[in-house]
Amino acid sequence: MGAITGVQLLSGLAQLIISARILGPEGFGALAVIIAVAALVHGLLAMQAGEAVTTFVTRAVAEQRPQEASRVLRFTIALSLGLSLIAYALIAVLALIANSLLGIDPAHRDIALIYGVVGIFLATRTETLAVLRLADRLSLGLAITLAGLLTRVALLGIVWLNGGGLLEVVLAHIAGVAVSGVGMLLAATLSAPRAGIPGFLSSLSLKVPPDVVRFLTGNFGRSTFSALAYHIDTLLIAQFTGTADVGLYRAARQITEAAHYPFQPLKDGVQPQYSQQWYSGRGRELRRTALRFSLVSFAAAVALFGLLAIFHQPITRFLLGEEFSGAAPLMLIMLAGAFALNSISALTALPAAVGRAWPHMAAEMVAMIVFAALIIWLVPRHGAEAAAWAHTTYYSSIALILIPFIISTLQQSRRPPQKP
Repeated sequence: MGAITGVQLLSGLAQLIISARILGPEGFGALAVIIAVAALVHGLLAMQAGEAVTTFVTRAVAEQRPQEASRVLRFTIALSLGLSLIAYALIAVLALIANSLLGIDPAHRDIALIYGVVGIFLATRTETLAVLRLADRLSLGLAITLAGLLTRVALLGIVWLNGGGLLEVVLAHIAGVAVSGVGMLLAATLSAPRAGIPGFLSSLSLKVPPDVVRFLTGNFGRSTFSALAYHIDTLLIAQFTGTADVGLYRAARQITEAAHYPFQPLKDGVQPQYSQQWYSGRGRELRRTALRFSLVSFAAAVALFGLLAIFHQPITRFLLGEEFSGAAPLMLIMLAGAFALNSISALTALPAAVGRAWPHMAAEMVAMIVFAALIIWLVPRHGAEAAAWAHTTYYSSIALILIPFIISTLQQSRRPPQKP
C-alpha cells in the first residue's frame, strides 16, 4: 500500500510539475477548471464503493457465505461503471450548452469533452484496489500503477519537448489513467477467487443484503459532498478572480493534497483489520489496533507537515518554478487543515469498517457547506488567500465532526455487534 501510494504521489507531482511548466499560470488555471468540472460531475454521480467491498466482502467471507461476497463485488462494480457512464453523458451536455457558465473558455469546450472520459477509467479504482488488498496481491496493483505513471510521465515529457499545449497535456493524462484503470480491473477479476470471492463472472445476480444498499446510499451521499468540496472551490474562485489566481490556488492545493497520500495506505491497510476484529467480536484487539495506529498517524503528521511548513517556499519554487511563487503562502495556510485531519487518519477508517457510512456523510456535508459559504463570502474581497483559509477550515471541520463518532465506535466495541 505504501509503495502504491508513493507511485500515485509521484504521478500527481510529475503531472503538476510538467504541466505547470508547459502551460504557465494562465494555461494551468484553464486546465484546473476543466479538471474540476469533469471531476465534480463524476464525483456527484459516480460511486466509490471500495469501503463497501472491504467491509461486506470481509463479513461474507468470515461468515462462510462466498456467493454473497461475489454478489457484493459484482453489484458494486456494475453500479460504479453504470453511474460513470451517466456522469460522462452529463459532462457532454454541459460542455455543449453551459460551458461559459462553468468557467470553461469556449475554445476549450472540445478538450473538456475529451477529458471527461477519465472518470470512466477511474470508476472502479477503489473496488479493484480493495479486491487486491483482500487477495494479498497488492504487488500486482503496484506494477499496474507504476505502468500508468510511466505512461503519463513519458507522454508529458514528449509534449514538453515538442512544445505541445493544453490538448496534448490532457491526452497524456488520459492515456496514463487508461493504463492503470483497465489494468487494475483485469487484475482484480483474476485475483477475486484468491480473496474468497469465487464465481465473480459466472453469474449475473446482483442481489445483495439490505445493509449493503444502505451503506452504499450513505457512501454515495458522502462522496457527493466530498466531490462538491473538492472541486467547487475552483469553479467558484474562477467566478470571482482571474485564471492566474485559480492556477496559483490550485497549484498550492495540489501540493498540499499530495501530502495526504502517505496517510492513505495507513488508513486502507488498517480498515480490513478493524472489520475482521469487529465482526469477530474481538473488541479489545480492535481498540489496541486503533491506539497503536493512531499514535503512528499523529507522529507522522507532526513530522511531515512540520517539515512542509518550514520549507514551503523552497518546495514551491522547486516544484513549480518562480512563476508560481505566489502559491507558497497559500500552501502554508492549507497545511494546518491537512494536519488536523491526517493526524487522526488511522481512526477515521473506524466508522466505515464497522458498516456505518453516515458519520462520514454528515462530516462531509457540514464541512462542505461551511467551505462553500466562506468562499462565497470572503473570496470576492480577499482573493485566493481567503480560499486557502476556507480550505483549511474544511478539513479541520471534518476532523472535529468525526471524533465523537470514532469515540462512540470504540465504546461499542466493548460488546460484540449483533449479526444481521
